[in-house]
Amino acid sequence: MAAASSSSALPDDDAMASSAPCRYKEGSRVQMVTNGREKGKQRWVKADVYRIEEGSGRTALHLREVGGHQEELKQVVPHSKTTTSPHGQQGHGGFRLTHKNSADQDDNRMAPGGLGDDHLSCVFSFMTPRELSAVPTLCKQWPQVKGAFHQQTHITIDSSTEGDRHFWESLTPEQAFQLGKWLVNLTAITLVQPRRKQWWCLGSMISIVEGHAAGRRAACEKEGQQLMAEGSLETIDFTTATDQLLNSTTSPRPPVFRLPPPTEPPTIHALRAVTGAVGEHYYGKLADRGWKMPALERVHQDGWDAKQLGRFVSSSQSLKEVEGRRRSWEWWAAVFEHFPIASARQPGPLRQLQTIGGIAYEGFEGEVRRLQDVLTSRGCRKSLRRLDVGVPRIEGHHSLSALLAVDDFINTCCTSPDVPLTVNVTPSEFDLSLFYADEFPLRPSPFIKAAIQEAARQTTGVTYTISQNDLTHPIDSPSQAAGEIASSLSFDNVSSVMVHDANGFDPPPGTTPPAPDIINHLQPIPRVHELCVWSAVGGAAGRLLAQKMPMEVEWVVFHAAVSAQDRLGVLEGLGEEREVGIIDGLGDAVGEVDPVTLTEELFDGWGSNRLPSISNIGMRLAVPHEMEASAAANIIRDGLSSLLTAGVRGLRRVWVWLPDEPDDLVDGIRELLPDGTRVGGFTINTRDDDDFEDGYIAMVVATRDP
Repeated sequence: MAAASSSSALPDDDAMASSAPCRYKEGSRVQMVTNGREKGKQRWVKADVYRIEEGSGRTALHLREVGGHQEELKQVVPHSKTTTSPHGQQGHGGFRLTHKNSADQDDNRMAPGGLGDDHLSCVFSFMTPRELSAVPTLCKQWPQVKGAFHQQTHITIDSSTEGDRHFWESLTPEQAFQLGKWLVNLTAITLVQPRRKQWWCLGSMISIVEGHAAGRRAACEKEGQQLMAEGSLETIDFTTATDQLLNSTTSPRPPVFRLPPPTEPPTIHALRAVTGAVGEHYYGKLADRGWKMPALERVHQDGWDAKQLGRFVSSSQSLKEVEGRRRSWEWWAAVFEHFPIASARQPGPLRQLQTIGGIAYEGFEGEVRRLQDVLTSRGCRKSLRRLDVGVPRIEGHHSLSALLAVDDFINTCCTSPDVPLTVNVTPSEFDLSLFYADEFPLRPSPFIKAAIQEAARQTTGVTYTISQNDLTHPIDSPSQAAGEIASSLSFDNVSSVMVHDANGFDPPPGTTPPAPDIINHLQPIPRVHELCVWSAVGGAAGRLLAQKMPMEVEWVVFHAAVSAQDRLGVLEGLGEEREVGIIDGLGDAVGEVDPVTLTEELFDGWGSNRLPSISNIGMRLAVPHEMEASAAANIIRDGLSSLLTAGVRGLRRVWVWLPDEPDDLVDGIRELLPDGTRVGGFTINTRDDDDFEDGYIAMVVATRDP
């Protein structure tokens, strides 16, 4: 028994059988020859020590064959300090020691009598394929050299040295195939590729794998399946070079494109994992080789399309994990459609599937149903152990149907509703009216809760959409489940809060503004700087949202349809302790909304002591056609004077916009309020300008005196 190494050096003394107490360690790899197989078919095997049992005067090593049958082996190593040769000690389980340490020689001063065939095979097995290729041509015909290839279990294709680089780049497909045929006990192959040339030596790797499959099949037929398993190659790993030399590799051509298709698609019986595959491997036609991989469990790829990935994995009967970048439900359905549908009362090829890559939401619930049907028809029922899923924007009642479709997918395809979830939501406005949807579940699943909570964490805007549902359903008493979820939400990234009408909804005249109680369940919204009320019946909802605002608010905006009473109600909802930068009574200054009709009540109520501190107040006004210019000018003068003397705390400026009004109105205002007029500590000026994008605008501005 001799310890194996991945280098070309001979084993250290510490790794060999010794007359001192055993110094093998768990994980040591050794060479052994078996007596337990059919006469004439004894062969060298590599085995790993996986357990050590110390005994009186001896140590029992428990080993497992690497590749092949993965047979369980046992060897006893004596502690005796006598000169008894281990060759004379019978091992257990049909195995015997084949290497004699110098301490066991009759005379330590005598030179060894030379290496036997077994020793030569052992020595050559430590050499890499490149090092073996450097053996003189005559020596390459030695059976010991060929036997060394049979003992190779793991090869790495890279260019860490100039010699390695030249060796792998110079291999023809035929030579690589022959090398693979010799590597009958190969268990792992690693391809280390330059970061910018990830097709490097892909053709050599493919040829080695296909050659290995052919060589393993021939060896199995010769040995018999009772003595040799059908497959040994378990892993193929693609990785990227970090070494500068590897990244400077310049192969003259991508050899994979010259590979002829295999005459018969090879079966790689033991292959369990293919990891690190990238787009260059897909374009390099790796998926077109037609490999049959019935034991394939794991595939980690990035950049493949659904058709190629589906074809590559579709021969597996053991698939557990398919990883990749986030793709749509439809994309993943296209991958798994390449698997055959399970026959009646048969388990199906995807019965062991545990993990699929991230799922992005790019469509409607129909795509979710499609993937669910594809998986279940191929055996994936309650087998997925975790899920990384994207969900639609929480934009209203219709968003819930998509969440419920995903929830049904989890209940059908995952081991339980409590599987570990990673939920991703596209940042957008979060619509609180979701909690009043007819379909909102009485007992929301962990997924429904997680999806709504994640949407709240990522959103930058909170809205409440008023619809017919608010007029016909009891919104003053949300369900207990809705209230509990709402109270758990964190809106730390929200900068804007808005109330508006649903598309196509026109509130009937006299409609009482709905007051959705779900808003009362919310936590404060700490970083919001803007509150907008864009619905004629949005005053009550706006007032409830105002109570969730921080102590400093930059902007409060009202639509023209909001009554003066409702505007003041929202401001009173902010309370006297808050500070507001700008109150824009009628939308913004560039005409995105219609101006409000000029009335006397617009200037009433500003003296309430329940209002917040306000720095700026803006109004965008339109004079009714039937109103005389002089009457309008009087209302503006009296109203502005009333506002300026109402005692609004913190007020610095008031402006009144008059877009597209006749010159006689402006003249009337200037006559009543000449430039420089002072009222309540403010100076009033009037100016007009026709350079605005929406046409001519006159503006009356009152600015607090220094």
